[in-house]
Amino acid sequence: MIALGYALSVAVIAPQAQAATQTAPTAKAEGADATPAAAPVDPARLAAARPVVDQIWPLGTYARIMHATMNTIIKSSLASMYDIKPSDIDPDAEKKAGDDKSIGELATDKDPAFKKRMDITMKVMFDEMAKLMTEIEPQVRVALAHAYARKFSVAQLDDLHRFFATPTGAVYAHDSMTMMMGPDMMQAMKSFTPRLIKQMPEIMKKVEAATKDLPPPAKETKQ
Repeated sequence: MIALGYALSVAVIAPQAQAATQTAPTAKAEGADATPAAAPVDPARLAAARPVVDQIWPLGTYARIMHATMNTIIKSSLASMYDIKPSDIDPDAEKKAGDDKSIGELATDKDPAFKKRMDITMKVMFDEMAKLMTEIEPQVRVALAHAYARKFSVAQLDDLHRFFATPTGAVYAHDSMTMMMGPDMMQAMKSFTPRLIKQMPEIMKKVEAATKDLPPPAKETKQ
């Protein structure tokens, strides 16, 4: 669901962002230089946080999440999306089209290999994303150690470290990042994608109403 939400956000934001960058390529975001630097982390806390991060986020965690969970999430979301009919989104769609086939059926009519193509596409995308995420994983572990050091005291970090060193704690630490993406949670969340798609027209109306007082994006001028 994280990836799906990100994709939807990009789909909505990208055209406007592209227009903004093309019309003002050298402009800085307002207040960008005023962002305060993070306060230094207590070295003692940071030292206590590092072994905790080693327990809950060992190297290879990103690849495990991507391959074992996110792929399942997206496949489940796509399967739900394939069953949606245009009339679920637009009540007049059936009248306009003359039938009311599902999105999956309409896509397969145009491309008999559609679902197979999507499966292959998603596999390649997730394999490549896993490689990229693995490359930045050391930085993520450093950032996570700093986050834990800011949040917890040395005593609390030591308590966590001792707990994660127990048999029960070790199991929890290994699975804590993926439990929310397990099959039971996925079953509960399976209805999210079709509900979101059905709600998108109403959401976009609210977006339009909320931004109606803003000036329109500058149109790209041909060179």
